[in-house]
Amino acid sequence: MKQRAVRGLLLIMAVVTASSRLSAQEEMKSPLLSPAWIVLQAVPGVSRTVLPAETHTALEWEVMPLIYSFGMNKNVSPWHVLFATPPERFAGSIELLCSAQFYPAALGDSHWGFSGQLLAHIPLIERGEYLGLNFGAARYEISGTPTTCVVCGAWTLFGFLHYNLKRSIDRDLWMHSIEFRFF
Repeated sequence: MKQRAVRGLLLIMAVVTASSRLSAQEEMKSPLLSPAWIVLQAVPGVSRTVLPAETHTALEWEVMPLIYSFGMNKNVSPWHVLFATPPERFAGSIELLCSAQFYPAALGDSHWGFSGQLLAHIPLIERGEYLGLNFGAARYEISGTPTTCVVCGAWTLFGFLHYNLKRSIDRDLWMHSIEFRFF
């Protein structure tokens, strides 16, 4: 009976200790999710979609639902959901992201485009803070027409400024985008 009580007490102590460590980690990340940060996420990137007969400009917003960082310290969890600090992304990572594009001039019968992208980030200079490359694949749906694209690009200025080039493998379509990432 005493052994059960001791085991129960040890289990309760382990849970309390683990939960206090988790809350301490959450407190460390919470200043990063400030109201100013949330407002800055509304700043769109600019994208140009080039078709054989026309070129369209779009505003593009991205959301990163999942990222796996392979370039960080072993003591930091490699998995991140909805939020990652710049080193977690640019020290080397694979991310899944979703985006929405708004075209001021209708492209076909719609002003909207959507995508899902899987990108790998490879640091080149200063662990990716000065320069890095990314490449991957994307599935776009623009004006109701789906297309698969190959993506390659580069970033600089501590991950703030990105340039991506996307080429469709299904049809004659190119996309150029300049993205601003606020952390």
